[in-house]
Amino acid sequence: MEKIWLDYDQAALDRAYDQRAWAPDAAEWVARYGRDTAAARAAHPPEVHDYGAGLLDFYRAAENTRGVHLHLHGGAWRLLTRGDAGMAAPALLAAGWDMAVPDFALLPEHRMPRMVEDVVAACLWASARGKLHLSGHSSGAHLAAVAATDHRLAGRIASLTLISGSYDLEPVLLSARGDYVKLSAAEAHAFSPIRHVQRITAPVVLAHGDAESPEFIRHTRAMGAALAVAPIALAGTNHFAAAYALARGPVHQAMLALR
Repeated sequence: MEKIWLDYDQAALDRAYDQRAWAPDAAEWVARYGRDTAAARAAHPPEVHDYGAGLLDFYRAAENTRGVHLHLHGGAWRLLTRGDAGMAAPALLAAGWDMAVPDFALLPEHRMPRMVEDVVAACLWASARGKLHLSGHSSGAHLAAVAATDHRLAGRIASLTLISGSYDLEPVLLSARGDYVKLSAAEAHAFSPIRHVQRITAPVVLAHGDAESPEFIRHTRAMGAALAVAPIALAGTNHFAAAYALARGPVHQAMLALR
């Protein structure tokens, strides 16, 4: 079969970007996101704010000692909402962060440039309310990394935590995801943060699950090499379980160490 990317033919590349192929219990994990976010909302009722491009949940810590942690949900750039991304709120509040979880435009109704604009707007809103710590999981990690290269946020991000993202869009666009992630060559370059790592000045925590697609593991390792940051490999963790790394374990501890 013809090689499309590295040693992948088209079918293998498509599978490498379909995390469901590597996690048979993906639907159960995603359902858990919603249940655990609902529990977090019940225990710590968030304020709902319009940040200018959409709504966000803003959870306030009893004592804010660290600033604002803004987290971007995953979902392959086209699924999920803030109602699926607040499960780490209790742990982050206990550690002294306020937490902001925004909705933002999704594909295919909107294009990626609009998504990035929404994310930057949410980051500017959060940074006006405290020291900004930015994180994302999966496609949210990609968007967080893109935001960290945006000149409008220069000097505003105190730390960046990227979990299980893809940071170069060239192979993404060659995969089946290219059917809905429609970008020009210039846009794909602009939104491939590994090509602009010199703009990322905040301390970075990088992580991936060791049971993810090898291509997603490769993305994290390549980003780590570009940033001179050693990624954290989450033992026994698939792509969907990795979303919980903000709340506990080595990623959470690394975030605490960054202040």
